[in-house]
Amino acid sequence: MRTRTEHDRPTPAPPLPDLLAEWVTAGLISPDQARAVGEHEARRATAPGGPAPGGPVPGPPAEGSLVVEALGYLGGIIMLVGALLLGSLFWADLPTGVRLLLIALAACALVAAGVAVPERLGDAAARLRSVLWALAVAATGAFMVVFTSDVLDRQDESSLLVVGPCTAAVAAVLWWRRPTWLQQLALLVPVVLTAIGVGFQIGGTDSSWPGGMVWIAATVWAAAAWAGWLRPRVTGVPLGGLVATFGGLSIDNDLGIALALGTAVALVVLALYERSLPWLGVAAVAVLQSTPRAAVAWFPGRLSAALTLIVTGGLLVAAAVWVARHQGGPTALSEPGRPRNGTGGRPEGRPPVRD
Repeated sequence: MRTRTEHDRPTPAPPLPDLLAEWVTAGLISPDQARAVGEHEARRATAPGGPAPGGPVPGPPAEGSLVVEALGYLGGIIMLVGALLLGSLFWADLPTGVRLLLIALAACALVAAGVAVPERLGDAAARLRSVLWALAVAATGAFMVVFTSDVLDRQDESSLLVVGPCTAAVAAVLWWRRPTWLQQLALLVPVVLTAIGVGFQIGGTDSSWPGGMVWIAATVWAAAAWAGWLRPRVTGVPLGGLVATFGGLSIDNDLGIALALGTAVALVVLALYERSLPWLGVAAVAVLQSTPRAAVAWFPGRLSAALTLIVTGGLLVAAAVWVARHQGGPTALSEPGRPRNGTGGRPEGRPPVRD
């Protein structure tokens, strides 16, 4: 009979703290998630009848999570429809103070509901919390609109300088607590509104300033996401680039066209550098929005416009094929910003950015 040797024995799994540290380093989970997992496992190990150390860890009940998530969305939609019906019946007759109180209560209730979502639901909890907190940001914006129009009596573009920053402050706190893509989007919207308000204040009747300020704000946003300051990086860069492209297109002169086209090209370059098809898809939208405008303005005539679109489309197809062929190789990225070739695709000595 063959006896078991040392080589036949299964390799023991590393301790949980080492695994968590490795996962955080690899960018699979965030430090907060690692801390939560460690605390949860510590409680399970010390609880009566808990699993033995190193034993199998059952995952969350997927079906229960999906049911809770679906009920949460359905309940939120029903409440929203009911609130809209109630508002259409009595909103005009309510005093301003009562309107503000109702909106503030709705915003606070949405934030509290997001906090109350249990962590044990896993990804479903994260999605449900993101939706609730995004709605809370929208309610905050509605509160500020009513406040500026009915209390401050500011109903022109200057109201954006109140609505935008105040809403962005609430959105920034929620994004800081849970930096998901939806919280990031909820923060970007009031930032753009603030930039538009600043543009109107600076330019007055000059319609180029709002678009220019949007382009500046969105470009800074994309750069901050690229540097890892605005998580998740994988959505921050393309969101900022796409908004910057539309901001440039809203400037009614050649400078705006150049800014939009340059931003679109920069997005394509970044997508190729990161070998990311999602980024390339967003870049394609930016290119398809800016290239026809540039072709019509700089190369008048049907033939030149048609040739410009054909060349642009061909380049996008070639870029997509290149990314697809190199994405699965040994140096490919599973996600933009993830390490490749052991250095994260960045110069030696620069630490990898964690989303």
